[in-house]
Amino acid sequence: MKKILMIFSVFFSLITFNAYAATDITVARFFGDCEDAGNDPTTTTGEACIIASIINAFDAQNPDINVTQEVLDWGMTYEILQTRYADKNAPDLHIMHRHRIPQFAGIGVIADLSGELEAYGMDSGDIVPAMMDALTWNGGMWGIPLDIHANLMHTNMDAMSAAGLVNNGKPVYPTSSDEMLEHAKACNDAGYEYMAFQMADGFLGIRALYALIWQQGSNLFDGKKPMVDTPEVRNAINAFKQLVDAGYINTGYGYGDAQKMWMDGGACILINGTWVVDYYGDNVDFGYYVGNFPSLFGGNSATWADSHMWSVPADLKSRDPAKYDAVMKLNKFMWDNSINWSRTGHMSYRASVIASDAYKNLPHRDEYAETANIMADTPHAEKYGAIQDLVGNNLIAILTGNKEMDATLKDVQNKMKKLLR
Repeated sequence: MKKILMIFSVFFSLITFNAYAATDITVARFFGDCEDAGNDPTTTTGEACIIASIINAFDAQNPDINVTQEVLDWGMTYEILQTRYADKNAPDLHIMHRHRIPQFAGIGVIADLSGELEAYGMDSGDIVPAMMDALTWNGGMWGIPLDIHANLMHTNMDAMSAAGLVNNGKPVYPTSSDEMLEHAKACNDAGYEYMAFQMADGFLGIRALYALIWQQGSNLFDGKKPMVDTPEVRNAINAFKQLVDAGYINTGYGYGDAQKMWMDGGACILINGTWVVDYYGDNVDFGYYVGNFPSLFGGNSATWADSHMWSVPADLKSRDPAKYDAVMKLNKFMWDNSINWSRTGHMSYRASVIASDAYKNLPHRDEYAETANIMADTPHAEKYGAIQDLVGNNLIAILTGNKEMDATLKDVQNKMKKLLR
């Protein structure tokens, strides 16, 4: 009898342990590390700490789920994810950009989440059209949204005032390339650089050029057709090249260099994204205004924009239903915290959040509200990464005077044909 009771006791203990064993999930993201994020997403600041605190809060409130966060190198994110998928060691949930969906959905490694949101209390009807378009490719929905982000004009109002570029308390932005040159001279004459932005080590400079191409009603490609060797691309390059040639733009700035120059008060305008609005608001010592990207070509407005979302491995639901359930519950928690993530400066993807007073009253939000109506991006492409490198490296080289325009645009046009096949 004792043996029977002992066996039963061990068996019952195993059942009890299994019933209460926590589900472990791994979330891979960028946004940087935050050592002391805590678990109160209403008080943290900056991308790294806000996203970490949201996930930490979910972890604390769900003792049956253990969440491990992996912080990816931003510049290597998609190479890392490709390798992880190839090694069959993908995270259970990972960050994704709109423009990278075809790269991963095209090889079948991320899940089509069409029809999955409602089962976890997320109303897909609350997703704004721009975000739903970002999630959708080839009839599938390849992620759960996190935000919409875009380029903005981060503006030193003290410098702009010294340059005579303030009217009724608001900055005066150019409405043509000629006027932009005049404004650059005014800032220079007042002792400031005009625009500081990343050119040497990334994509903010090329994204500014993209915006000027879109403002002319053109694009870099359309389906399988490259559109690089065009008058619109030349106009966009020349608009900024005149500033370079006049010495009003420092072409050697990397991301950190441009940001430091502006935050130290040395430039009138910094071209950067939504992700730094709260950080700059807390850390600059001058009057700070956040403007929409200006329209230089006949009133047509456009600025570069993209979307962050969360993608799930295609086989997770069938391979490990418990992990899938935990991942989707975490997504619902982040959905509910859209207002807290929006405190970074990013734009919410939920119509109900955007309409709320809490969202409208976020710092500087009214200054760049129009950005939501002028967002643009290139079409989806499976080889977007290669296209971005090809276009970015060569257009910046033209802008900085390191390559001749006509020959380079023809070369890029021909190479892009092969990437779009």
